This record gives sequence, C-alpha cells and structure tokens, in this order.
Amino acid sequence: MENQGLGNFWKSRFALLGYPDDLAVKNVNGRTGASKGPAKFLECLMKLKGKVPVLGSISSNFLVPVGADLEENYRKAADCTEKEFRGLNSKTDALIAVGGGHDYGYPWIQGLRRALPSGARLGCINLDAHFDLREFHPVMTSGSPFRRLIEEMILSPSQLVEFGIQGHCNAPELWKYAKEKKIRTLPMEQLRSGRAVAKFRSELLSLRRKVDFVVVSLDLDSISLSLAPGVSAPQPEGFNATEVFQMLEIAGADSKVISLGIFELSPPLDVQDHTSRLAAQAAWKFMQNKMNRNKT
Repeated sequence: MENQGLGNFWKSRFALLGYPDDLAVKNVNGRTGASKGPAKFLECLMKLKGKVPVLGSISSNFLVPVGADLEENYRKAADCTEKEFRGLNSKTDALIAVGGGHDYGYPWIQGLRRALPSGARLGCINLDAHFDLREFHPVMTSGSPFRRLIEEMILSPSQLVEFGIQGHCNAPELWKYAKEKKIRTLPMEQLRSGRAVAKFRSELLSLRRKVDFVVVSLDLDSISLSLAPGVSAPQPEGFNATEVFQMLEIAGADSKVISLGIFELSPPLDVQDHTSRLAAQAAWKFMQNKMNRNKT
C-alpha cells in the first residue's frame, strides 16, 4: 500500500508478515487456534485510523504459506522474513511479525539475523509469562524458540532479556537453564505496582548499549487474562493494555529496534475480539512512534 499525497514526509515503512501456524502449540498440548491469528490481526489493524498515517506506510502484507511439515514451515518463514527485511531500510523501517505460536520466534529471528550485516550484534526483549526455553527435541514446541536460537548460536543468551516471567508456569529446569546461561530475567514480581514501563525503558537502554539491533517479542499471554483471553496459555496476572502500549511506544521510538513480533493470538479463544484489538493497537502504537521518530 503506497502512502498517498505525503511525498517523503514520512520516511518509515513497514513490512507485515503473518505466520498462520499452531502445530507446535499442539506439540505441547496447548489450546489451538493461533493459526488464525495473523488474519484476524490484519482485519483489526486495517480498521484503525489516526493522525499519523500508519496504514499507508505498510509496504506489504501477506501470510507465509504453511503446511503439515513444521521444519519446512520454519524454512519458508525464515526465508520470507529475510526477504522482506532486506527490502526495508534498517535505519528507519521495521518488520512486524504476527503468529501463530511463539515457536515462530525462531524463524523470525533467524531470518532477521541472516538479513543483518555479518558480525552485527542482535538483542531481544521477550515480553512473556513463559521463558520459552523448553527442549526442542524430539519435537519443536511453542515453548522452545529461545532455547533453539541459543543452542544454534543465532542469539546470544547474554543478549536476551526475559521480561515478565511468572514462577508458577515455568518448570525448575527452565529457571536452571536461564541461570546457567546467564539470561537476564525479570520476574513479574519485580514489575508490579506500576513499575513495568520504567523497568522496560531501563532494560532497553541497557541492552542497546551492548548490541547493534534489537527486536521486541510480545507473547500475548504476558497480558492479564481479563484483557487478553484469546491466547493458548492465559494467565490471570499480567501487564495491562496501557503498560503494553507504553512499552511498545518506547520501543518504536528507539532507533535500534528493527522488528516487533506478536505471538499466540488465538481468535477462536477470544471474547469479542478483545485480544485481537489489543494486539492490533499495540502494533499501531509501535509503528506510530517509529514514524514520529523519523518524521522530517
């Protein structure tokens, strides 16, 4: 979609990719439905209007073709991500990826890694109730992306921030793995009482000093069940909508943040599109601030 009548006033453009697959959610015995997430996200996003012409800045949007072979799906997703990101200007533009299960954090970051200059340092902040550090053998699960990225040396554990982790839904071996790998972990207990946004800003500033590029991964189960019921593994406690919007506004305004991933949107489990609308507005806030930052 071309921006009409604005010339070069708005420099940012965005590639939008959807990964319509929840096979790995099934592999971990999760509630399915995330395969329908990208299409519903796009439906809700296209209804948003505003002073900043975000929708007119989206250079492309499409769903990655998927089938019954999960590894082949990942290959296609990584290839599409790499291709789409190469078509952007990494200094001003950003790629928005929408799942699908959070396992697609693996090909998303893999594709971005391949598109970046050799030797570039890539960091990630994962907003999530879960570590997503599960074993990926014998099968990949929606709880495995960061373990696989680390083990395949695509992402350094020292450049991963786990933000909002909840104690009751992460097994002891995952806490042990995170500790052994020295992964920066901020449990939800440290983010209560209105501290989440300030902590996020601090963590992003700290991470950006160590890396050349940053991605932000938003697993929607990091948001309170009362606000985001349409996910495979909802949690009663979590971030509220305002906190998520503010954190993504901060991320969008940062020059080193090159991509936002939104995962686990499951429309069949949603209530009156609450989760889908929240996800779309979160992406819109991110893109709005990315555009505002690069306005001339």
